[in-house]
Amino acid sequence: MKMIMKMAGILVSLTLIAAFATGCAGEKVKNQAKESAARYWQEKAYPGKSFDVQVIEAEKADGGMYRVKGIVDGETRTGTFNPETENFSEGYYSLAHERSKKIAELEQEVKYLKEKLDGLEKENYKMKVQLENKGKKE
Repeated sequence: MKMIMKMAGILVSLTLIAAFATGCAGEKVKNQAKESAARYWQEKAYPGKSFDVQVIEAEKADGGMYRVKGIVDGETRTGTFNPETENFSEGYYSLAHERSKKIAELEQEVKYLKEKLDGLEKENYKMKVQLENKGKKE
């Protein structure tokens, strides 16, 4: 009877140790996912532009991946972390969003420069007319 109680105590202890070790491993991977996301957002995705990066959470997703959520300069970002390859990716959508945002900024700049060019051409034409009129008077 004592032997059975001892064995049961050992079995319970081993179960608790295994559960604790598994929980710690999960937290370790979550922290690794958060660190990888922060590094990606600071260095690769927005080099020199990401001044405020806050990684909010990392949760287990399908296929052994981890979904990471964060805020980069006030905009919410999500991405996936693969613990096997230690690779983080935001996916195509975020890159497409940033690309279209950059295109819109460039279009605004082109519009501004065209308006400025038109103004300078008008001013140049007025000066030419004034110069011609001065030449005729003399």
